[in-house]
Formats: sequence, structure tokens, C-alpha cells
Amino acid sequence: MNDFWERHVFVLFGSDAVYRGLHGALVARLCAEGFSPVAATMLTAYPELIDELYADLIAGQWQTWRYRLVDAVLALGPAMALICRCDASDGDAHELMAKIKGNQHPDQARPGTLRRDFGAINSILGLVHSSDGPPESRRESAIFGLGPEDVMPAEQAGLEIDYLCRLTTPHAPERRDFDGVLSAVRTRVVAAVWGRLGDGVRAGVRAAFPDAANLGAMGVGKTLADLLSGQLPEDLLEMLRCEFEPSWRERIRLGTVQAVLQRHDLALSPWERLVLESSLHFSPFRASRTGTARPC
Repeated sequence: MNDFWERHVFVLFGSDAVYRGLHGALVARLCAEGFSPVAATMLTAYPELIDELYADLIAGQWQTWRYRLVDAVLALGPAMALICRCDASDGDAHELMAKIKGNQHPDQARPGTLRRDFGAINSILGLVHSSDGPPESRRESAIFGLGPEDVMPAEQAGLEIDYLCRLTTPHAPERRDFDGVLSAVRTRVVAAVWGRLGDGVRAGVRAAFPDAANLGAMGVGKTLADLLSGQLPEDLLEMLRCEFEPSWRERIRLGTVQAVLQRHDLALSPWERLVLESSLHFSPFRASRTGTARPC
């Protein structure tokens, strides 16, 4: 049985991957990279399962706010657990999977890795987990109810896993990355106060941002707040300035942001809240920082 886990790796596509409708494309990418999924299941990853999966980290490193963020990810919906067979004739299967997966911090992941190419937001919303070695694959697959006895012949596995992905892809998958979320929130704020702005201020905003989709780009928040200075309350201007990265964590809290928005009859969706709050703790990947677009 030990030989089985030398060539097979446990992989978990997180609830964020399924919520964004990326799990089918991730399966196809693994196949192209030489890893054939041979067993899979969809499941609701209850907190108790995550406690087992990350038991060592929880005991030594985790803090309360990380529990809150992980629970919010689980609330997005089901996750997908897989056993993947490494088809390469040489090399350590788990090391190969780690290279394909990419750095746990997506802003440090290289192009060509899953986390970079498929739009992982940050290390909480990282899309994919894989086991570090054979003992971990054996233990972690068992936690999620998979084992060697669940492995199917390659052709059958391909058909069934592909259909399972199609069955569980949301009808309206979430497509926004970090910059897209921030752009959407800022756009709603500007739209809500638009009628209260003077003609000159509106003209200045239109000239500065002819494409409202760019309101999530690096540095835009300060420019936007400067244009609206004197027109809006300071707490709303500070929310517009905020880049929602770790350097802002001491200056602003998500609870404060939500309270400010509520006073203006605005609210964050669960995805927006999760993306912004987790990015206050873990640096997000931002296409506007690198000047490159995501391939997917």
C-alpha cells in the first residue's frame, strides 16, 4: 500500500475553486501536466475536517482570525477531493505536484503554475491543496473519505470526474479576482453618491476613469478619494482609499467598512467580504501590480 502513495497524490480543490467554477478546468490542467485523477468526491468540508487536515498548524501557529476566514471559505459551498496518479516515469510525484501547484502565496507564484494561472487570490483563497508526501496523502485522503479502493480505471474515471465537475459548476460562477472585487465595491460607492456630486467633480471622475472597471487598480483609491474630497464624509473617503492589503490592517477593519457602507444603503456580498478581509491578512495577487493579465 505504501507503493500506491508513491505514485498517487491527494489533491483538494477548495470551496473557492468550485464557487468560481474552476474545478473542471483544473482537472483538465492536471491531466495535461501528467496527473490523471482516478478518484474524486464532492463534499461539504465541515470545520471538523479542516481541523483534522491542519491539526499540526492549528496547534502551533493558527490564530482566531484564521479560523474565521477558513470558516467563511467553507461557507461558499462544497469542495472537491481527488486522488491523482502521477504518469511520469521518474521524479517524486508529490514534489512534481507542488511545483505544478505553485507557491502558497499567489503573489509569489510563477506563471505556468495553477495558482498563478487560475487566479488564486491569496493564501486563504488559494484554490488548491496537495499533500506533501506519501504519509500525508494516505492520511489526508482518508479524512475526506477517499482511498485506493475508490480508484477507477482511467477511462471511466475521466468520464465520471468530468461529468461530476459539470454537474457541480455553478450556473453563475464568481469570476472576479481581487482587483475585480475592489473595482465593483468602489463603483457601487461612486454610483450611490453620484447625484450628490457637483458637475465639475463628476466631469473630473469621468475624465480620470473613463473605464469604471479600472477602479480596482493599484493606487486608484487615493486618486478617487482626492477627486471626491470635500464631497463625501471622511470615513467613506478612507474606505475608498483603502487598498485592502496587509499594510492597511492597522488602519481599517472590515467591520468598520461594512458599517460605513450600511449607512449609505450599500453592502458587501459574501465573496467581496471574504476577498477583502482575507487580503488584509495575506497579500493578494493583483494583475494591476504586475501589469499582466491572468491567462484564465
